[in-house]
Amino acid sequence: MAGIGFQLKKMFNERGLLANVRAYSYSAIVTVGPLALCILLMTVAQQLLISVNTPYAERELFLAATQYALIFSQIITGGFNLIVSRYIADQLFLEKYENILASMFGVIAICVFFGGMSAFVFFSFSPLDITFKIVSYILFVELIIVWIQCMYVSALKDYMKIVKSFLIGVIISGLAVYICIKFLHIYSATAMMICLDIGFFFMLIKFTQYIRDFFKVNNFKYFLFLSYMKKYPLLFICGFCYTLGLYGHNFIVWQGKHQHIVEDTFVIAPFYDVPVFFAYLSVLPAMVLFVVSVETNFYTAYKTYYNRILNSFPLKDILSAKRDMFKVLSLELSFIAEIQLFVAICSIALGLKFLPLLGLTYDQIQLFIFFVLGFLFFIIMYTVVLLLLYYDDQKGASWTTIIYTVGSMLLTFIFLNIGNYGYSIFITAFIGLSFALWKLSKYLNRIDYYTFCSQPLIPKKKIKQF
Repeated sequence: MAGIGFQLKKMFNERGLLANVRAYSYSAIVTVGPLALCILLMTVAQQLLISVNTPYAERELFLAATQYALIFSQIITGGFNLIVSRYIADQLFLEKYENILASMFGVIAICVFFGGMSAFVFFSFSPLDITFKIVSYILFVELIIVWIQCMYVSALKDYMKIVKSFLIGVIISGLAVYICIKFLHIYSATAMMICLDIGFFFMLIKFTQYIRDFFKVNNFKYFLFLSYMKKYPLLFICGFCYTLGLYGHNFIVWQGKHQHIVEDTFVIAPFYDVPVFFAYLSVLPAMVLFVVSVETNFYTAYKTYYNRILNSFPLKDILSAKRDMFKVLSLELSFIAEIQLFVAICSIALGLKFLPLLGLTYDQIQLFIFFVLGFLFFIIMYTVVLLLLYYDDQKGASWTTIIYTVGSMLLTFIFLNIGNYGYSIFITAFIGLSFALWKLSKYLNRIDYYTFCSQPLIPKKKIKQF
């Protein structure tokens, strides 16, 4: 993530427990903060509605609308995630800061246009009340903008501003929900959606302010970043397939026997979606640990190795740096896998204890266990994918995400007819992880060739029109 490494290294260089807590908190806020905020707000609002015996139809409508906004906003922006991160990192390295702010507005314009048009068409065929359509549409657009801004806030150095924005956004929405339910006695899904809109609107306004304050110059070249779409098309494919892989299997199950249609608009499958939701929470620690491990340990060894090559160090020093890089890579990858395994075991234990209290059936808990194990392989697989991208093996990274995404949807469709579709994520994540590890091992075994021999001796300048 562009820019976050400098701040994390500075924090970890400070001694004491407080400095480490700050570093992990910063990583958590930037990495999973928006997703955690959205989940927290939805959960709090849902529980408050239950506490006052709100009609089931209203609670179901609210949950379905927020679920659609969360899922499809991520899919719309997922393809740009890696492209934009690469673009920001390059502009920071080249000190062309004036290109960064303009690119944010460009990405927002593209995603809001395509996402907004899709949502407009979707709601055009819905019999829902026009007010609820509007507030749901607003939440969807706000989430699109927030996901995009999160690609840029990692470059900011003042992490306390980011923390405050998240916390204030949560408090505003939480207070609005509480006031509507406890004092105004308004229990409608429309009111709850407006409360979420208010919190996310505050957040995106503050993020825009912070980003504009940090990148002060706007050169109005809003779509200059699109040149990276032609230069690195596999990054777009990799990012899109990763996001689609998170939810593609849900779309398949939505067409099966557990399909449930809410207000003739939202097609969901609560029997399947709820266990997936709780299982997905188990991967959040690994996402945070990856950012910390890579930016503070692996990247240092990685940079040392390539700096020694670029600065014509003796072969003995280069080989020593390579061995150190391999050692750090192995240790960090093992550490992430071990922590995630521990989290998975704890998640299963807690799930067996508390999920029945939330109304999950025996069959749903069995699905939850398979999903937790499947996501264990999945998050390690994606960690390896990001490591492949560090070595610029875009083909290996893209093929890994394609194999997982296509495989999970295909196997879910097959198991859907058999009845044991909980196995699909577990099997495809294991296959994807095995393929990713094979590609990484193959690359590292031939790293000298890729470093010294794979590049053309005389680069040819191509004239590109895009």
